[in-house]
Amino acid sequence: MTRSTVVAPSGPHPDTTGPARRVVGRYRGIRPGPLVIFIAGLHGNEPAGVVALERLFQVLDSESPPCRGEILGLAGNLAALASGRRYLVSDLNRSWTRRRIAAIRTQQTDEEQREQFELLEILEETLRGRESEAIILDLHTTSSESVPFFTLGDTLRNREFAGKLELPLVLGIEEQIHGALLEFLNARGPITVGVEGGQHDDPASVDYHEHVLWIALVEAGCLTPDDVPRYAERVAALAAARGDLPPVFEVRARKAVAPGDGFVMRPGFPNFEAIRAGQPLADDSEGEVLAPEDGRIFLPLYQDQGDDGFFVVRPVRPTWLRVSSLLRHLRLHSVARLMPGVRRSRRRPDTLIVDRRVARWYVIEVFHLLGYRKRREALGFYAFTRRRHDLKF
Repeated sequence: MTRSTVVAPSGPHPDTTGPARRVVGRYRGIRPGPLVIFIAGLHGNEPAGVVALERLFQVLDSESPPCRGEILGLAGNLAALASGRRYLVSDLNRSWTRRRIAAIRTQQTDEEQREQFELLEILEETLRGRESEAIILDLHTTSSESVPFFTLGDTLRNREFAGKLELPLVLGIEEQIHGALLEFLNARGPITVGVEGGQHDDPASVDYHEHVLWIALVEAGCLTPDDVPRYAERVAALAAARGDLPPVFEVRARKAVAPGDGFVMRPGFPNFEAIRAGQPLADDSEGEVLAPEDGRIFLPLYQDQGDDGFFVVRPVRPTWLRVSSLLRHLRLHSVARLMPGVRRSRRRPDTLIVDRRVARWYVIEVFHLLGYRKRREALGFYAFTRRRHDLKF
């Protein structure tokens, strides 16, 4: 029988009563295989993922199942986790930009910068030379009542892996927020998936995270179903949690908020609840905040920190996903450069500039099909950037 080893951090595994440590656990198999990294607690008011990691590594440590590859569990914002706040100075999941990373390599001036620098060093050292074989899951929870779901940058590799895990997928959120950790990591080549386990304080959120961790290790090829305690029950629990929700959604709109806006979400909106255009959803200093279009509300803000008031999502038809997969496998993204009103950026060859006065119909939808994501919108132009690691290796 192949033996595996657990490399634990100094001191005991973190638990719900003690302080979290950066490395929750590390489990290596003798046989070669994938590198799977789980990250939890980037937001300090979301401890459920850390607790789920504790459970995972406690079982791995005690049972020592045969394993291929390597499993690493990391805790993110330790200081914020200790205080129970989303962040202390700045949001650690909005800080992974080139400028910010270049700055913290030289100097760290606040708590989140020190946290980020430590996390960056571990990730870079672990991933070096193994980017294409790595699978990274980032564990979160929501301030609203919610079923568990996944978020991901829309690459075919991300889609394929997350689609095996029985929960709804939400595409396009990386276009609406800036500086997320998974966006930074996905550009380096790994498969990256965000896991939202449910509401912050719901004990079931820990269970859903734990189910995802075990199933992900099986789908990655690290473990077999026989190695996982209650594997069939875990799969069934995720399927039951999804219920009759459509399998895939796409973000359509975002309500940004800032300090001083006086934004207050109206009570009683669970995640994915159907809404209609013009429906009052929240209030701010200017009055009622209305739904911009029909759809479903997504990530309504019921906490005192955060700059996303809510999003609006709509289901994506499976037909469109199949079409986009075909177009990308045929590498037809170069066709986009021939469209009217489209030109290549002089500064970034992977970016196309679209004049909205010329290209007016279904622009975002067409570019999404071809594997581009919208980076920014200004002065009547869109900038779309090609996802570098869209196709399989």
